[in-house]
Amino acid sequence: MNSEAQARLSPRPGLMFAPVRHHSPRCAHHLRELVAAFAPQRILIEGPDELNRLMPLLQHKQAKAPLAAYLHAVARVDALRCRAYVPLTPFSPEWVALREAARLRIGASFIDLPFATRVADADNSAYFARAPEPTLADEPRADVIAALVAPSGCQDVDAWWERHFESGLDAPDARAYFASLLVFGELLREGAAMDADNAAREAHMAARISEALALGERCLVVCGAYHVAGISALLDAPAPPVTAAAHEVGVHLIAYPMERFERSQRYGAGMPAPGYYQRVWHAWQAGDLTPYQQPFAALAIELAQALRENGIPVSLPDAMEAVSMAHRLAALRGCYPGLAELRESLRSTMLKDDSDAANFAATLASLLARGPDGVLPPGMPVAPLLADAIAACLRHRMPSRFGESKKKDLDIYRSERHRAASQCLHQLRFLGVPYGERLAGPDFVNATNLGRVREIWSLRWITETATSLTENSRYGASLVDAAVNKLLEQLAQPSGSPADLVLHVLAMGLDKVADQVLDGVERWLGDSYDALALAQGTARLALAFEARLALGGVGMARLLPLLERAFGQACIRLPWLGMTDAARSQAMLAALDDLHGMIRRQAQWTDPALFYDACASLHASEVAARVRGGAAAILTVSGTWSASQASAALAATFALAHTAPQAIADYMQGFLRIARNWMLASPQHLDQLSAVLAAWSEDDFLTALPSMRLAFSQLSRRETDELARVLAGPSQAPDLAGERVPDMDTLRHSHVCREQVAAIMQRWGVGP
Repeated sequence: MNSEAQARLSPRPGLMFAPVRHHSPRCAHHLRELVAAFAPQRILIEGPDELNRLMPLLQHKQAKAPLAAYLHAVARVDALRCRAYVPLTPFSPEWVALREAARLRIGASFIDLPFATRVADADNSAYFARAPEPTLADEPRADVIAALVAPSGCQDVDAWWERHFESGLDAPDARAYFASLLVFGELLREGAAMDADNAAREAHMAARISEALALGERCLVVCGAYHVAGISALLDAPAPPVTAAAHEVGVHLIAYPMERFERSQRYGAGMPAPGYYQRVWHAWQAGDLTPYQQPFAALAIELAQALRENGIPVSLPDAMEAVSMAHRLAALRGCYPGLAELRESLRSTMLKDDSDAANFAATLASLLARGPDGVLPPGMPVAPLLADAIAACLRHRMPSRFGESKKKDLDIYRSERHRAASQCLHQLRFLGVPYGERLAGPDFVNATNLGRVREIWSLRWITETATSLTENSRYGASLVDAAVNKLLEQLAQPSGSPADLVLHVLAMGLDKVADQVLDGVERWLGDSYDALALAQGTARLALAFEARLALGGVGMARLLPLLERAFGQACIRLPWLGMTDAARSQAMLAALDDLHGMIRRQAQWTDPALFYDACASLHASEVAARVRGGAAAILTVSGTWSASQASAALAATFALAHTAPQAIADYMQGFLRIARNWMLASPQHLDQLSAVLAAWSEDDFLTALPSMRLAFSQLSRRETDELARVLAGPSQAPDLAGERVPDMDTLRHSHVCREQVAAIMQRWGVGP
């Protein structure tokens, strides 16, 4: 069988296939052997055709993986902004093929279907923010994979691959190893219908291989094991027609940290524990005869040290025992020691308490994922967006080179120059570029610290700053264009409220798209029936209206009529809050408080009568107790209710003392958020509350305590002391500021201990 498979590796004279799994160290090792044995004149590599533009950079002597080719284009279908990554580690077979070709002065080229052609197809819209390669488990025959894994005793497909094609395999030579991979790829294809994308790719690769063979070149083809049979069958077929492509494709070489190769980071073709496999590759490079076991000791020692730093007691003997146990476990299973055995032995020897499980898992995952940073070749072209960002940083006297850092203090209200710098920083932040961290100052987007007048930023240019800017090139060639296009992309999405984007427009100084965003707000108001979303959107629009002049926003004349409409629609829908999820009651209460605050500020877009009528209907309906409490507070402090009506509402709530203590606590949380001053000035109602608290059993008290804590946490220290004196009496009032209040875990633990002690005492005839 193996000899037949080896023959299929070379279906034509002068042609040899190297079936691989992406980012497999053993594949990379045997590929180097195969290159030496076959002596090709050209190496053809699976990868989008556009990557050939990067060939000088990829083969540059000073370039070091991990790196990635980043491609982006605007598809003709729905003008979708698509992107894809082709990452390369030091142990990726494709990277080894490129470096061997450069070392031996062999021609190399990428032969896969162009990215532009793939994204031109409407069925390939998934290329929006996705790596182009699927996982092994997501290959077209996932059922075959599942059937192989199930009887093996392996935890998942990665452990199965490790045992059969990485540490658990001892192939006699490169051809034998690749023959076994060829059989595996053929098994995945057997009896399966070919999808259109893979069919087009294989036809294109077959055509490129045929062209190279026609030139008389001796060719080695490096591609996924799944594709070999399909390509071989199409070598004599006519070249496929060229499909209309998308707009021009941008292709860049970027830094790509090793951690991003981790499967859990949603990279499709990722391997688990890339940092471990980097150590394996290093051992193989050094000529170690057991490369998959060589990292065990160093990893165990490093993990023990990291766990000790995280408060988990682990000793050096524990680390030594972990290495020994990994070998014993492999012998018991009848396989070579590998990653699965290492993981299990580390857990068995170093995890002493289940309460440390999460800490242990996170520390181990971080250690196994870490690896060296890549090095980009010098003098490489800079993406236009990156160049524009560097120019903007220089213009505003901000860090613009790797390693530079600075603290920036901006007076955004009085200085136009400072406001322009702030807008630049907000554009970078909106694009997700790791560069500036706001330490202080008003945050209009998140509605926090609005009383501040200066922004204070901590700025630092790191490797990921340049990488992220290059990745954002799909949105435009300048910071302003990129921010505008990303904002319009979010505006087109059906989820969320476009009212949030109005604040982004102001913070980033993107006045030229203000009308488009406000058009989106107007459409949203016409389609939205969610009371909570309407109330929250009204609050966002109100903040934008009040901040527009301070932020230099113009072109916002349409905000006022939109605000009047939003406020009216929110009030009309308020009684329907009871139909929304009760778990959102805290958000509902906050939105109610925001609407009330607009009336108290006498904002010109409000309609007080409409709002108070809505609050009365809200209080009379079946809504969350927090929301009813807030509505009651608004009606009380506004004078809409008389003192007797407010007393009656509180009395009706306090009457639930024994049947629904949680409801009282929630109701008071809502009431005190808005009317705490009124409550503190009403001894009669405080006496009622004191009587309720005194009447509660211990179980009732523990049930209601979380909400009561939240209710009273809204008071200032002076208000808390005043409330304590009223509730406990002057002679009994505790000094709340000086006492440590037990947290909920402590109270629950005390409650459990009391029950356990009572049960023991009963058995001995001591308890009641």
